Amino acid sequence: MNVSSISVVIPVYQSAERLPEHIESLRRLRPMIHEFIWVITESPDGSHEIAREAAKELGGQILEVPRGLYQAWNSGIARASGDFIYISTIGDTITPQGLNALSHCLNKTKADVVFSPPTIFPSSRANLKHSKHWPVFVFRRVLNRFSGVLLPTEKAALMQSISGVSGLLGSCASCLFSTFFLQCRPFPTDHHHYGDTAWTFQNLPEMRLAYYPKPVAQFTIHDHSTKKTVTKQQIYRLTKNLRTLLSADQSAMLMAYVQASQRIDEIRDPHPKFGWWWLPEAWIARSQRNKSIRALNLALRKS
Repeated sequence: MNVSSISVVIPVYQSAERLPEHIESLRRLRPMIHEFIWVITESPDGSHEIAREAAKELGGQILEVPRGLYQAWNSGIARASGDFIYISTIGDTITPQGLNALSHCLNKTKADVVFSPPTIFPSSRANLKHSKHWPVFVFRRVLNRFSGVLLPTEKAALMQSISGVSGLLGSCASCLFSTFFLQCRPFPTDHHHYGDTAWTFQNLPEMRLAYYPKPVAQFTIHDHSTKKTVTKQQIYRLTKNLRTLLSADQSAMLMAYVQASQRIDEIRDPHPKFGWWWLPEAWIARSQRNKSIRALNLALRKS
C-alpha cells in the first residue's frame, strides 16, 4: 500500500475568503492522492461556485448536500474508495510531506487512526491560550512514550475521560483514518459541535490508535469567541461508558469524578455565576472532583 490510496474529503460551506489559499494546498497534494471528494453546500457567499470551478481543474467527485458539518463529512466518507481518508476542512491544511508521514505511520502500526499535534494559526497569544488545554498538547509527554506504536487503549481511555468535551484526536486536520474503519462508524450528528469528540468516545473500545509526534498540519482558529453548545449529560454518559476499558480502581475513580461533576452542576444551576461559592456542599463536591482528577492523572502517568 502507498500514499496514492488516500481519499481527501473536502466539505465546503460559507468559506469563500479562505478557499483560494486552501485550493492551492490541495493542488500541492494532487500528485500523491487517490481522489478528491468535494462535499458542497450552497452558500450565501458563493463558496459552492468557487469549489465547483476548483473541482473542474483538480478533478474528483462532487456531492451536493444540505447544510450540516458532520452530515457532510459522512456523505464524503461513504463515497471514498481509497484505503485511507483525510478530511480537509477549509482553512486547515496539511503538507504533502505531512500526509506522507501519517500514511507511513498507519501502514507501520496497522492502526485505524493516526493523530498528531496541529500547528495553531494564527499563533497569537489568545489562540495559543485557547488551544493549550487540548489533550494532544496537555498529554504530549505521555503520548511521546508511544510514538510510532499502538497507543494502549487504557491510556487513551484515561486521557479522553479526563478531557471531557475536548477530543483526544485534536483537529481532524492532523489525523488520517482507515477507510474501512471510518466507513463502518460515521460521525454522530446529534452532539452539537463536538461530534468528532463523541465519535472518539464511542469508538475507543475498538479503535487501534497511533500517535505521530511531529506537527504536520495547520489548524486555523477562526473565532474562538463563538459560543459553543455543550450538553453536559451527553458528555457524562460518554465518559461513564469508558469505565469498561479501565481497571476496577480506575473505573471507581472515573465514576467518582463524574458523580462529583454532576453534583457541582446540580448546586450551581440554574444560576452558576451567582453565589454558589458560599455553599459548603459545592466546595465538598469540588474537592471530590479534584481528588478524582488527580488520581486519574496519576494512573495515566504510571508506566
